[in-house]
Amino acid sequence: MIPPTDCIEFINPATGAKFGEVRMTTEAEVMTARREMAAAQSVWAAKSVKERARLVKKLQSVMIDATDEITAVVNRDHGKSRLDAMHEVFMTVEKIHHYTAHAPRWLARERVPRGLYFFKRFYAEREPYGVVGIIGPWNYPIDLMVPPIISALLAGNTVLVKPSEVAAATGVLLETLINRVPELSPFVRFLHGDARVGQALVRSKPDLLFLTGSVKTGQIVA
Repeated sequence: MIPPTDCIEFINPATGAKFGEVRMTTEAEVMTARREMAAAQSVWAAKSVKERARLVKKLQSVMIDATDEITAVVNRDHGKSRLDAMHEVFMTVEKIHHYTAHAPRWLARERVPRGLYFFKRFYAEREPYGVVGIIGPWNYPIDLMVPPIISALLAGNTVLVKPSEVAAATGVLLETLINRVPELSPFVRFLHGDARVGQALVRSKPDLLFLTGSVKTGQIVA
């Protein structure tokens, strides 16, 4: 059980000073988020790939406009220089550009060889998984968490995101940035907290789990 009053503190590793906190998501809230994202998925999947790409592209503009805000949070959350944080922003923005530009071709219906069936045509069509759970890392939480969120959305999935508790302030910031794109925010839900929240996410049985982390954590999740 995760008490509804449990919080993750934001600690600056360079100074040891606390600069904020976020309330942990309870297991009941995780299960509710799982059901809500399942219900919303058909609405999102009904949009064309080009329309999804157009909406996702708005997050790129939000991130560019918020570069100073992002680098300030990463600086306090990780002890990285703001220049290093800026590099992570630029890498992420470039990936959003790349993914949105190519998604319509990558996800298009593809004709496949018909073999001996001379009078038939065969096609491969890509279908969304449904609800994708993403467990993010602490070391590059923007560059290693935003691209899988974007990939899942472009493919027609809704997303449950569990940021690393070691990068909790950055996770809250990413939630804020996505909420600035109201066309996207109904299809992405952030679950803040420690390993107990990650375990609750796994128990909620998303249709696909994406993990960036240690081999040990991967084995536990598997």
